[in-house]
Amino acid sequence: PAPRPQACTSYDDGATLALYTDGLVERRREDIDTGVNRLADALARHRDADPETLADAVLLELLPPGGATDDTALVVVRL
Repeated sequence: PAPRPQACTSYDDGATLALYTDGLVERRREDIDTGVNRLADALARHRDADPETLADAVLLELLPPGGATDDTALVVVRL
């Protein structure tokens, strides 16, 4: 296997880091960028909430009403 690229970045105190699986943003017959933009918009709207409330709000907005059909995980950490 080929080596995977690596990157480094720094975060300000109080920054919020959101880690998620593709099941949260991917939809059949929809460009992946649409789902990523939907996630970014939801995170921006709820950015002042504590991490648990932020995660709950994002999941409520992004998950389909009948539940996810793909693995879905979201971790929100305030740094």
